[in-house]
Amino acid sequence: MTDPIMLTAVTTLVTWGTTQLAQGSREAVGSLVTFLRERFRREPAARAAIEGAFEVPSPAATRLLAAVLADEASRDPGFAAEFHNRWARVEATLAASADGVVNSVSGDVSGPVVQARDIRGGISFGG
Repeated sequence: MTDPIMLTAVTTLVTWGTTQLAQGSREAVGSLVTFLRERFRREPAARAAIEGAFEVPSPAATRLLAAVLADEASRDPGFAAEFHNRWARVEATLAASADGVVNSVSGDVSGPVVQARDIRGGISFGG
């Protein structure tokens, strides 16, 4: 069974990779595609699945690449984590490119955090 996140990610990568994108989105998607090409550079079948999905996009090619990625993710948790992390950045960039609001906090945070788009007036944290 194909992992739905991998299928969604590959579908989006193929779709966005074959259309005109805003520069930021193109860079985010391109970075993920480069990561995949580098990861599978010594695996001809996987590399063929990657190139096939971009050269001749089709539902079958998309499913094949999603299956390759899901198999690799199940074999290597490090790959799975890196792919999901990179995909989260692509999603955030795509949302921002569509004039969406993207708020993200990561790492160790100690103290107040404000996530907002438009603020009119001041912000204070008591005290």
